[in-house]
Amino acid sequence: MQFGRLLCLSLVLIANAHALAADQGGGAHAPAVYISVAGAPGDGEQALAAALGRRLEALGIRQATAFEAEVYDVQGTVRVSPASGGKETVTIIWVVLGPDGNQLGVTKQTKDVKKGSLGKKWGGAADAAASAAASDIAQLLPH
Repeated sequence: MQFGRLLCLSLVLIANAHALAADQGGGAHAPAVYISVAGAPGDGEQALAAALGRRLEALGIRQATAFEAEVYDVQGTVRVSPASGGKETVTIIWVVLGPDGNQLGVTKQTKDVKKGSLGKKWGGAADAAASAAASDIAQLLPH
């Protein structure tokens, strides 16, 4: 019986947290985005999508986890090309599409990094790229 009370209390707390988030503008009224990334070496596709999701959530934009109505699509495309001096140029193009499929805008990032440094783990590089792109992307979404 103790487990049943604990489960009931947990469900009430979860429901209250969702209601509080909605009241604070973080629930159903916040724009939702689905983030996808293609072309990144190593774990870049997952790392960039996760980092951007965290940065956008901090700005009040929730990340869609399943198909929902009124979801905005954020598509990242990564290109890596050779550069001089043992470096390579990483270019990330973020395209933001509305729920109707119309393009709302594009933002582009370019950075030279040590050759091969993003071949496995992106780590802080993903967070830095997401941090730099998040405000530009947020400006393209309804407030």
